[in-house]
Amino acid sequence: MNLNKNGCAIWMSHEQVFMYRAMSDPRYSRRVERVIVTQPTEADYAEYQKARDAHEYLLNSPYFDDGGPDEGSSVSPPEPTREYIYAETIDEWIARCKELEEA
Repeated sequence: MNLNKNGCAIWMSHEQVFMYRAMSDPRYSRRVERVIVTQPTEADYAEYQKARDAHEYLLNSPYFDDGGPDEGSSVSPPEPTREYIYAETIDEWIARCKELEEA
């Protein structure tokens, strides 16, 4: 049996490494002080309705190709936006995660 093994090395910043680690280990997550949630406005919903109407028009047009089930088009409703206020700076977060690595 002749197997060829290939590998590569990529450079990743500490920030990227710790963000990926945080997905499986919450100790590596950056601490959040608070989250500000802003609900969609009436204007957002009005724009959404316009987009839905335009999308419906396009779907019924013989000149529009929506790409089928794999690449279809859609219009998503407005969602709340979130602004995160962090309890630690990026440098403090990276330093804390490096300490976790050493422990």
